[in-house]
Amino acid sequence: MSSITEKFIPSLVRGVLAYAFALSYLDTVAQNLNLATTTESTLGLSAFNYKYDEPGYMTLKANRVGLNYSATYAPGTKWPNAANAWFYKAELAYSNGKADYTSPISGILRDTPNMFYEARLLAGKDIDMGSYVLSPFIGVGYRHLFSDLGYERTSNYTTMPIGITHKMKLVDNSQLHTTMEYTHLLSGVQKVQLIQNVSMDQKSGYGMRFSLLRRFETWSLGPTLTYWNLDQSEVGGLTPLYEPKNKTLEIGFKGAMHF
Repeated sequence: MSSITEKFIPSLVRGVLAYAFALSYLDTVAQNLNLATTTESTLGLSAFNYKYDEPGYMTLKANRVGLNYSATYAPGTKWPNAANAWFYKAELAYSNGKADYTSPISGILRDTPNMFYEARLLAGKDIDMGSYVLSPFIGVGYRHLFSDLGYERTSNYTTMPIGITHKMKLVDNSQLHTTMEYTHLLSGVQKVQLIQNVSMDQKSGYGMRFSLLRRFETWSLGPTLTYWNLDQSEVGGLTPLYEPKNKTLEIGFKGAMHF
């Protein structure tokens, strides 16, 4: 997985940047009234392929379904009187299912319990670029993961997402929303329940997200990608343990209703 992600992620970033550059030259008329961020709620369903990898130790694989909810508040701004409008967003994500465990050390386990949930608060601003709108954002997040491999493992992360959404109007009156995000790990704790309960500080790591959603008036859909790269944790426990360096890749498709 390491060689794949090391080649894929830089290529993805270059491709998206080239795509965003090309969009600025498209002969489309963006009615910025429709491209402005508005106050709304969004309920979504995601289907994705999940792979968690600790090189040399173990791998978890699963096909998953997740629920997503967000609430956006854009306070009282009427476009285009105040084109650079602030907005605020709260996001929740949840997925609970089974994953297959493979290890060169301890063998294979099928259908192991695997769950995560995440909550985030974001603030951003619409920037009118004429034929399109850029919406940079920043925030804070909390991510919790749980797995049971014959022993329970939990991970708790505090994160800082930083990203930007490019929004443009298409000729059929729909919109194309392209979002790129870097997520910085602020702090984390890995917990393992073995003979002893061990807590290990997670001090470094990052995530990346990408989505390409076609937005209609009341619904949207499109592909998504989430990638995590975490360094080895600090050592913890009376019998010293640590969480190995690990990577997570989620590639999927999301549909959502807006109301």
